[in-house]
Amino acid sequence: MAPVTHIVLFRYRSDIPWTTLESHFRDFSALKDTCLKNGKPYMLSMRMGKNTSWENFGRGMTHAFVLEFKDEADRDYYLLKDSVHHRFSQKAGPLIEDSVVVDLKDGVLFNDAVQSKDDNTNVLEGTCHCGNLRWDVRLDDYKHIICHCRTCQLLGGGPFSCNAVVAKEALTMREGKPSVYSYTGASGKSVLCYHCGNCTSHIWHHQMSNPDMIIVRTLLLKGGDKMGIGGEIFAEGALGWVKDLKGALSDV
Repeated sequence: MAPVTHIVLFRYRSDIPWTTLESHFRDFSALKDTCLKNGKPYMLSMRMGKNTSWENFGRGMTHAFVLEFKDEADRDYYLLKDSVHHRFSQKAGPLIEDSVVVDLKDGVLFNDAVQSKDDNTNVLEGTCHCGNLRWDVRLDDYKHIICHCRTCQLLGGGPFSCNAVVAKEALTMREGKPSVYSYTGASGKSVLCYHCGNCTSHIWHHQMSNPDMIIVRTLLLKGGDKMGIGGEIFAEGALGWVKDLKGALSDV
């Protein structure tokens, strides 16, 4: 199993005294030894440094931190359950203006495994709010992709939506027939929105700019409330308090 590399880019506030940052970096560096799982350090390595790139693509990020974990379970423990990391994050939050986070497995450029159409191992059942529509969807990864775009905010009335991008044949309707309407997406091409005509629950979106894939609402799936977070898109559209809320709930 390939190790997981957790890359964090921060833009620190310009008015932070260097002594405060010095203490912050010292606490950050110590996490490699102070974050424990079953009484032992579990972070494989940590590198950190100031952004010295002369290319104008850094989006204002001032520092980079590269953490390596044995597997996704250790990475998720660090992000979701480690009380030492949680306390550090709460203290660090006021120092940070913006951030970018990406994870990778070295050499893994596609999903770890592609399920065959006949394999029901990763099939989850979905239902709309009123129960008139039921469907099955096959997921390659049990994780939400969080979207902060304005369209998702308007559709759901919330700060972000929870999604998975799957092949369109991965979803099969079991009961009922969804209603559909269209709008013009950011690409200039149509987006079809499939929803319940009774309770209006949005089930999936089909973007004509990517005709072979659909975007499924994962919180409508059975067990969706137990799924973790696998990524974040359109972070620039996140409401100002979302980052603070994420930090406050990071150990849930």
